[in-house]
Amino acid sequence: MTTHLADLTKTPGPRPGAPDGPVRLAAEAVRLAYDDRVVVHDLDLALTEGSFTAIVGPNGCGKSTLLKALGRLLRPASGQVLLDGRAIAKTSTREVARVLGLLPQTPTAPDGLTVADLVARGRHPHQSFLRQWSRDDELAVAESLAWTDMTELADRPVEALSGGQRQRAWISMALAQGTDLLLLDEPTTYLDMAHQIDVLELVARLHAERGRTIVVVLHDLNLAARYAQRLVAMRDGVLVASGTPSEVLTEQLMADVFELEARVVPDPVAGTPMVVPVRRLHGPKLPAPA
Repeated sequence: MTTHLADLTKTPGPRPGAPDGPVRLAAEAVRLAYDDRVVVHDLDLALTEGSFTAIVGPNGCGKSTLLKALGRLLRPASGQVLLDGRAIAKTSTREVARVLGLLPQTPTAPDGLTVADLVARGRHPHQSFLRQWSRDDELAVAESLAWTDMTELADRPVEALSGGQRQRAWISMALAQGTDLLLLDEPTTYLDMAHQIDVLELVARLHAERGRTIVVVLHDLNLAARYAQRLVAMRDGVLVASGTPSEVLTEQLMADVFELEARVVPDPVAGTPMVVPVRRLHGPKLPAPA
């Protein structure tokens, strides 16, 4: 189901993000704010098990803020986030970390920390006073390093890695964490095109081969359409479209949400929608949410 700006006032009907399978993570009437400035307005979103969702939209529309709330890094001003049907705010940090992993846009590691030590930190949610480091933890770290092709770099300091290698190291840590849900905030930021593809191929493999439920914030619409099963488009803190890439990436949406005249054509490689910008539109702004 797809909802565009012109449809927001039409009721009844399914709301954007209506689930089509078991829901793992959901936002219910979530309003997010920094001090008195509201960034996300009463948003509903349901993320189903085994799905690969990309959140897209212009700069400043609330994408990363929404991801923080979904990952329990930001408490909603109103509404709630549910993890497996339970209020995430009332779930212990350790319990959340065993189910959900979040990679921020620019994660940092302490100076001198090696790749192996970083990946080992992914096992912390599984440690306790009674359960210290075990053979199972060693195997999880080794498997995660191998799966992300980082074994040969295990002893290298994280700060000595290239941008693409660094992202793979953080994804390896998330893999060692053993979570079913993985949230990534713009994992291709500052990477050249080859490394962007490298990172997204790795995430796609996590989804296809490991069955992970993926939520990723992306700026590149064409890459989002190529890799994600579902797109969620935002503008001014409002969810304005949700559906398959073909349903969401329309020429009308490009004008309404991104203020771009564009042509949407089939990607010659993947067959997914590909946006070809024509020019920037400078018409009147859309009305701000009430």
